[in-house]
Amino acid sequence: MSAGGTRTDGIRTDGIRTDGLALRLGAFELSDVSLAAARGEVLVLLGPNGAGKSVLLETVAGFHRPLRGRIEIGGRDVTRLSPEARRIAYVFQNFALFPHLTVRQNIAFGTTSGGARESGRAEHERRVTSLIDRFGLAALAGRRPGALSGGEKQRVALARALATDPELFLFDEPFSALDALTRDALRDELASFLREARLPALYVTHDHAEAHALADRVAIVDGGAVVQAGTAAEVFAAPRNARVARLLGIENIVEGVVRANGAGLAVEIGVPPAIVVPLARITAAPRTRMRLSLRAAEIALGAPGASALPGEVAFDATVREVGQRGPLLRLRCDAGFPIIAWATSAQLRALAAVPGARIGLRCPQDAFHPLGD
Repeated sequence: MSAGGTRTDGIRTDGIRTDGLALRLGAFELSDVSLAAARGEVLVLLGPNGAGKSVLLETVAGFHRPLRGRIEIGGRDVTRLSPEARRIAYVFQNFALFPHLTVRQNIAFGTTSGGARESGRAEHERRVTSLIDRFGLAALAGRRPGALSGGEKQRVALARALATDPELFLFDEPFSALDALTRDALRDELASFLREARLPALYVTHDHAEAHALADRVAIVDGGAVVQAGTAAEVFAAPRNARVARLLGIENIVEGVVRANGAGLAVEIGVPPAIVVPLARITAAPRTRMRLSLRAAEIALGAPGASALPGEVAFDATVREVGQRGPLLRLRCDAGFPIIAWATSAQLRALAAVPGARIGLRCPQDAFHPLGD
């Protein structure tokens, strides 16, 4: 450990850390899970249903006793401590509010529960009022949960979580039951709140858009193991393999052959005339087959036959299908290999990009990312 409370791997020890966690619940196992997030960082646990994300969160909370491994919160070893001694705030998908208490009483419960620090009555009232104001709940303070909307309930749950004065926040898909408009608004509020709170947080989701919006760090959980972890920028830009790329919501995974290309190497994709993608990050031998990931958001649309600009790849494709995805349209195209691109309605009108039409596609060379096995 270096001076200032930082480990040799660069993660400060005043946040959350797990080292080699292992757990068995019936036929399910968590395998050697090691993760870390510093104070003020949100570590998103991203993966499919049944991957073990919630079990990992519950283990950090103290609901399950690991077979081996260590959990540190704020530099303390809490592996064998009870949940109430860990100083955590847990926000559940189903809100978990007390139905017989008002909004104010639900929030006040957090300031008097076992996880909260001791304070005087005046400080207790000030903190409750401050949280009610922070989450826009003043007009609802006298209501009970049964009279609240889903979004209002989640605001109360967030305020009550902060009231416990925790050292760590745990979020288990807190917005999955809400409508899209409420979910987006609350997600933005939560991001702002966590930046202000300067506390570490573990956030479980299977929604890659939510992970993009909230994560400072990301851990991809699959089959009870962490298959890739790092900063959000690292993981989203460089998935380890095709499975991780799909879990990250990357739409295009294409296959080509490594060829010598001048002084370096390139990947030829598709049937002749193949698309040639020069890449500096290739370490495979020529004639090796290689898969690459490409985000649809990296692809620009234009008229067919356009030349590539320096550092770009340009190719033509035939539109096979156009589907609505919220405000954007999803184009399934054939460029000698399947390719997905996004477009606005205005772009489609300008290009007359109906099924059967030819369009031009263009993207940076380095938007193609080589995938491992």
